[in-house]
Amino acid sequence: MKTALLLTAILIGIIFPYGHQYVFLIRYFLMAMLFFSFLDVKIDRNLISKIHFEILIATVLISLIVFLILSLFNSILAQAAFMTAIAPTATAAPVITSMKKGKVEFVTFSFLLNNIAIALLIPFLLSFILQNQSEISSIQILFPVIVTISVPLIAVYLLKTFLPKLRTLLAGWHEVSFYLLVLNIYVASSDASHYIQSEFFGNLSLVFLIAAVSMCLCLLFFTAGWFIGGESHALEASQSLGQKNNAFTIWIALSFTNPITVLGPVFYVFMQNIYISWQLYRVKKVYQN
Repeated sequence: MKTALLLTAILIGIIFPYGHQYVFLIRYFLMAMLFFSFLDVKIDRNLISKIHFEILIATVLISLIVFLILSLFNSILAQAAFMTAIAPTATAAPVITSMKKGKVEFVTFSFLLNNIAIALLIPFLLSFILQNQSEISSIQILFPVIVTISVPLIAVYLLKTFLPKLRTLLAGWHEVSFYLLVLNIYVASSDASHYIQSEFFGNLSLVFLIAAVSMCLCLLFFTAGWFIGGESHALEASQSLGQKNNAFTIWIALSFTNPITVLGPVFYVFMQNIYISWQLYRVKKVYQN
């Protein structure tokens, strides 16, 4: 059902691209998503391991390697691939891990570590990616990124400290994050579609190439996670590396890069949800048998 809703949001955005006027809302949707996600964060220090940092390093290295390879052929495709790959662990990853009978605390720490670390790294990485294509400095990118991730963190801390009952009540509304993601996907798809129709005069085959690269990256990250996690944390590492917070890179892509690059994260959302739906179906069959 959720996968179908995401596909519908993409299709409506492509066919009726009126949402491009509301691109400025994506940042606030993202902050709200992070707020609801941080409400549930509980860290067990005993579960923190080197695998968490290997996942973070793999995210950054794969993003840069893919960018460098694809930049030899097409700069826009390379940027779209980078914006797709650099996304940190998704807000819903701990929930999906729980449904798959994995260690939720392990993925929760990955979510926190990756979102904070990549938020701090991406302004400097983006300066390298864009090079001479943009006059925006890393410092100009760093400030709005820090504000975007720190405001939800501070808000949750204040709630936990002064209004714990309200925090508990709001924590039960975690489904709100998914519907905010759907709105983000619609607005991002609308903006990309509007850009293609009004300004992008290139071959539409590039759009299909971006979709193909997103699919390959999705399979690559989920598979690489299994190897990084080893026998002890294969499931959790796969989920932490493969299930991505695309809402974050959708905002970054629309704010600082070519609008066409946003299609990378948008397609990845759809691909990862198909993959996760298939995984959950397999888990359900195993427990039924």
